Amino acid sequence: MSSHSTTLTSSQKALLPKDKHDSPAIAHLSTLPESAIAPLVPELLTWIQDINWPISALAARFLLQYPHLLVVPVRGILLGDDGEWKHNCLVYLVDEMPLEQQRVLRSAVERIAESPTGGDREFESDEVARIILEKVR
Repeated sequence: MSSHSTTLTSSQKALLPKDKHDSPAIAHLSTLPESAIAPLVPELLTWIQDINWPISALAARFLLQYPHLLVVPVRGILLGDDGEWKHNCLVYLVDEMPLEQQRVLRSAVERIAESPTGGDREFESDEVARIILEKVR
């Protein structure tokens, strides 16, 4: 879990998936108002660190309902060191976001495209970033 989870209340933590098979938790989140979802977003993003986890695709689809809530935490991921997580954010979130949010994330995406780390190259995040930038320009 991320360090953000320590700032959540116990009732908020109870809303989060318990493991990589907890698709009912994602379904339950769909019944909640945006105000309840907003503080959970950073923790929910951890479920797309490995797209092979059974709930990863569900989590990504769910999160895309709130693209305006994703910009800040996704920018943090894109500027971080986890190549696989960056790749998954680019492919399953940024590439699917409305143009407005893509434009806000443009500088972070450009950094990956123009100055990729070894992890960015390993997971081909730099190539994905260049494709996204073609759409944003």
